Amino acid sequence: MTLSNFKILELSTCFFIISNILDYSGFIGLKYVSFIVLISSVLLNFQQIKLSRNQILFFGFLMFFFCLSLITTIINDGSIQFALQYNLAIITLIICSFLVDYVDSNKMLNFLMNVLLYSSTLIIFGNVFSNIYPVKSITNILVLFSSNYDTYEGIRSSSMIIVPKIYFQFTLFLPAAYIYFLFKKNYVKSLIILISIVLSLSRGAISIALIFSLLFFLRNKNFKDLIKNIFLIILFACMILYVINIFVPNIFIHFFNLQNISEFTVSTRLDQINTIIDLYRDNIYIFLFGMGSGTPIFLDFIAEYVYAIEIAPLDIMRKYGFIFFAFIFILMFRIIKNSSKIDSYVLLSLVLATFTNPILTAPIFILMFSLCNKNIFINK
Repeated sequence: MTLSNFKILELSTCFFIISNILDYSGFIGLKYVSFIVLISSVLLNFQQIKLSRNQILFFGFLMFFFCLSLITTIINDGSIQFALQYNLAIITLIICSFLVDYVDSNKMLNFLMNVLLYSSTLIIFGNVFSNIYPVKSITNILVLFSSNYDTYEGIRSSSMIIVPKIYFQFTLFLPAAYIYFLFKKNYVKSLIILISIVLSLSRGAISIALIFSLLFFLRNKNFKDLIKNIFLIILFACMILYVINIFVPNIFIHFFNLQNISEFTVSTRLDQINTIIDLYRDNIYIFLFGMGSGTPIFLDFIAEYVYAIEIAPLDIMRKYGFIFFAFIFILMFRIIKNSSKIDSYVLLSLVLATFTNPILTAPIFILMFSLCNKNIFINK
């Protein structure tokens, strides 16, 4: 029995999803292997691929800014290595525009959300095997997939509790999966993800999850349904508080007792905004076409050069310019507008997350937008 080219493409997409969630930073190497496998699978179906005029224009636009960012990086004495790594997002966008025409988008999106669900349990396991029942061999495995894992963070002065600090880079994608399962009324899966989100101590992820939870429970206009949903909110919240308190006692004291970190975060982001504004004032070319994807920028607040800033939309503008930025965001909001209600909420949560962390160019971010509207790249 032989696999068809389309089945191979589907399996390659599944491998791509798993690799880019678990090996988000590419530290293990699975991320880059999955790119090679997926590109090879697309090439297997290349004879069946027919490009429309709009697709050719779309790919031409992307490749123009791909090349322009490299040239600008060289002119500004930036790093070609960093430029190519960042420009991988453009290649991903091109691949996904081919991909969505030859796979079952709904099936792949559901698979992606379930991978995020199972991945979220790593946060729960991390707390269990670091805080409640320490097992060094298990935590050593979890460390491979995390971006920040300290079994001992220190004693919080407010509660005198030792708290593990466990953070996975896929954390800001968890609200999207939570919303997906919540609005599909799969409450068990949504509860597991919500517990993981709170245990991650990511205030960005928690805030997004809270916003859409309120939207879900208070969406009915009928007074009787409204009272019922308020009761469900209270019940739901009590269940979560009880379960989470088992892992980390007084976790919400820890969550709100982060004043110094908050001040640093806010100050850093304000400095990034002011730096970008000053940059645009001085150079209209940079405003329109960017300073190159591999060109670092100096931030006064931390007194060092950085290759990426945390406010992803501003980082796109800085690297590629306003023209590219406007095109991409118009495309994104067209996808949100044309998607189903659930998919629109999922994508909107991702957009909100880009203002807290640079996930805008992550392959999973691009794939999720592509899967939610397979015809957005072309007007047939």
